[in-house]
Parts: sequence; structure tokens; C-alpha cells
Amino acid sequence: MRHTGRITTAALVLAAVGLVATVGLGSSAASADDEDGIGLSVTVSPAPVDSTVVPAAPGSGTGSGTRTITTPNTTSDAVAPASDATPVLAEDEIDLGGVLFVSGLTSSYDWSINPLGGAAETSITVRNVSKSTFSSTVRFWADGPVGNRLSEVKGVKITALKPGESRTVDASLGGIGQSTFVNVHATLSPPKSVDGVELASVTRDKFVVIPPWGVLGLGALGGLAFAGFSLVQFVRRSFVPSGFAGATA
Repeated sequence: MRHTGRITTAALVLAAVGLVATVGLGSSAASADDEDGIGLSVTVSPAPVDSTVVPAAPGSGTGSGTRTITTPNTTSDAVAPASDATPVLAEDEIDLGGVLFVSGLTSSYDWSINPLGGAAETSITVRNVSKSTFSSTVRFWADGPVGNRLSEVKGVKITALKPGESRTVDASLGGIGQSTFVNVHATLSPPKSVDGVELASVTRDKFVVIPPWGVLGLGALGGLAFAGFSLVQFVRRSFVPSGFAGATA
């Protein structure tokens, strides 16, 4: 009976070990089945990035002196190249058909001691904004206060004015004298046509005030002479005794 109990106890232990082994093998098999089954996986891909290298901030610890900033990749519309610049009128210029710009007149008075002398130094600037080379002529003249012709210079040439070129021409209008108020003029005569654009003559004018220095000088001399004569008369009346003056008379 005692052997039978030992055999029974050993049988129970073996049965328990077998049960544990069976459960372990079943779990391993189940795990194997799960691994061999169909799984579901999701892959997350980061957005495309651009790497921009910029100077590193002081103390950033990068030995190369630069640091890389990663930003999302974006696209932008391409910028169209700038077109050729269009010629711009200056403040005093006028436009002839978009091919020729003409400035206003400049004029200064060249004074002369001769009351009938003196000259108006006058100039004008022409700018070629066309695609062609051409020549022109300019006529200068000056009129007095009542429209009387004082001076004239004809046929001042502007030869072979190239595209994009500016040319200043001038004339000395002599015989202005002491006219005080003078109108100076310049007429530009361009070609009849440039780059298919028909052109016509154009006149620029300027009103000039000329101080009549000769007349003013003569007036000043006359005034000084009169003042001197009056002073002499005053001194004679004030300091010469009347009896002496009468005896002298």
C-alpha cells in the first residue's frame, strides 16, 4: 500500500508537468500561428523638406560656423524677367511721337558795357529715344518788348544723333542791348519721319528779364552829379559870409 501511494504521487507529479508542458506548447503554437497570420501595418512618410544653410548663432556649438534649418518644401510662381525700361520725360521735356524728347530753353545774359551790346546765351537739349540715327537743325532768335527782332541764329546742326544719345546745342544771340524784357525762341526741325513716325517742327520759348545796367548806370551817375552840385551850393550858402558874397558878386 505504501508503494502504491508513492506511485500515485509520482504519477500526479508527471501529469502536472505534462499539463504545464502542453499549455506552454499550445501557447507557442498560438504565437506561431499569430506570427504567420496576415498583419496590418501603417507607414508614415514625412513631407519633403528643403535644407537651408544659414550662419550659426554665437555659442551654438557647431564647429563649421553654420547651422541647417529644415523647412517644408513649397513652390512659388516664377517671376517674369523685367522688361526694357521705358524712357521717362524730364520735368521740362516734351515728347515728339515717342521717338524724340526736346528740353526747355535755358538762357543767360552776357552783359556788356555798351548799352547797345550784350547777348543772350541760349541752349536746348535734344534726346533720341528711337531706334534710328538721324540729324536735325535748330533756329534761335530773340524778340524785344514790342515784338521787334533783336537777333537770330539759323541752321545750328545736330548731326547723327544716335539712339539713346542726348545733345545740347547753343547760340549767342547778340545785340540784345538794354531791352529789359526779351523773348528767346528755339525751333527744332527734325526729319519728316523717324521709325515710321511722322514728325513736325517744334518751338520752345523763354521769357528773359534783362536789367538795363547801362541806363541804370547813367542814371546813377546823373544822380551823383546832381547830389554833388547841391552839396556845393549848400556849403557856399552856409559858410561864406553874406557881405563877402555880396562884395564878390
